[in-house]
Amino acid sequence: YRNITLLFLAPADLAKSEAVNDADARAYFEQRKDSFGKPEKREVRQIVFQKPEEAAEARERITKGATFDDIAKERQLKESDTDLGMVAKSDIIDPTIADAAFSLKPGETSEPVKGRFGTVLLQVRKIEPGEEKTFEQVAAQIKREIAESTAKSEVGNLRDKIEDERAAGSTLAETAKKLGRKSVSIEGVDRSGR
Repeated sequence: YRNITLLFLAPADLAKSEAVNDADARAYFEQRKDSFGKPEKREVRQIVFQKPEEAAEARERITKGATFDDIAKERQLKESDTDLGMVAKSDIIDPTIADAAFSLKPGETSEPVKGRFGTVLLQVRKIEPGEEKTFEQVAAQIKREIAESTAKSEVGNLRDKIEDERAAGSTLAETAKKLGRKSVSIEGVDRSGR
């Protein structure tokens, strides 16, 4: 049997949300604004044309009564060829296409849009509004995240200091006292740790 001394270093024990000031929390919020809340999503359809004049002709026909589906069928496109699904603006790779799709009203077909992979006509079926969070709504969460991140760094620094103290011959109990941490001594532990 032997005595064992334990020193616990958990980030949760070191994290102090109340120590994080509003200015730092607000800066964190501004940098990551898009990760709070949820983005607007749109059900987007597109038909890609290799020749811009074909897209212009198709758009002209739509203004005269043809539908988006009529044009797609004529081009022998299946629903899976035209349907981008319910997407956030950031899900659309081509920024020009994304900007155009997110400026349309439900049911509206775009003018021809010159994208990376050809000229496209876009249509939005429906819009799912996004939800933005204000700083006030997430301030407590942000302060907790910053405090935990700071605490993780602090744990690393403390671990290094503990190793330095042990290398210098200090006991864990002495090291804990020197660093202002609590240690726990357990007496009478057998070889299997009981």
